[in-house]
Amino acid sequence: MKIDSARLQTLVKPLLRGVLLKVHPDFFAHDPVAKRINQESVQRLQDLLAPVLRDNARSTAHRNADSVSAPLEFILKNTGQKPQDQISFAFTQTDSRSSGTHWVIAQRTRDLVALCTKLDVSVDTETLHDIEDVIGRAAATTSNHSENRVADIELRAARAREARENYDRRNNAPDPNAILMEKLRQSRWWLGDQRGKSARLELDRSKVFFDSSVDPKHYVDIIQRIESNLEQLHYSHWHHLPLMIVKSWRGSLDGSKIKYPGFVIMPANVPVKGNVTYT
Repeated sequence: MKIDSARLQTLVKPLLRGVLLKVHPDFFAHDPVAKRINQESVQRLQDLLAPVLRDNARSTAHRNADSVSAPLEFILKNTGQKPQDQISFAFTQTDSRSSGTHWVIAQRTRDLVALCTKLDVSVDTETLHDIEDVIGRAAATTSNHSENRVADIELRAARAREARENYDRRNNAPDPNAILMEKLRQSRWWLGDQRGKSARLELDRSKVFFDSSVDPKHYVDIIQRIESNLEQLHYSHWHHLPLMIVKSWRGSLDGSKIKYPGFVIMPANVPVKGNVTYT
């Protein structure tokens, strides 16, 4: 696996520059304490981003793993009459020895984007899309390499979290089906004798989502059918991933691309020996 370092660096450097324009220690020559705090955090930030910004990513990812141990502390540049603010930001704990260099690069890049958001540094949608494209292309080449299997699983989990967050933010208008979904997720029932509860698989309804093409009046029936066949669907193999119910397999595609990356996809009319798709 080889990530397109040159392209990713071209996308990331303007983001780092935007952060430095907010917290560079030279802005605090009049305040030795603030200057020292920002100087230390800027140095650690550059260490954390070394795997992204330098070509020898594998060695820098391993060498700088300890830089994540404590949050970065920044004093923000004073603008006008507004008093100085201080923020704290923690990068995600990553270890290239167990997760793989690609995962370290992907997570450090995403953490930089999150830091930009916290500092009100503008990041346009096209840049975000291009960053995910670079990361995604590199991830696609790792599936057949055993040394990167853990990194691939974690990357899928990260995409699932992002997809879920995007799904939740997609529409701020009141959802007429929200009450139904909330009741479905809060309620729990078991099949068979009550004494056998502890031995049965249980569907985590908090991770169940429905494509807009699925009729809400069928939600309950679909969930009951899935819960009746958890063993046949090998639920224990993918219980940690979110589940997206689509009207048909065709509903899982957006042109030639998977519509819901990071989700387990299942058709609404899932058969007893139904297949699921991991994206």
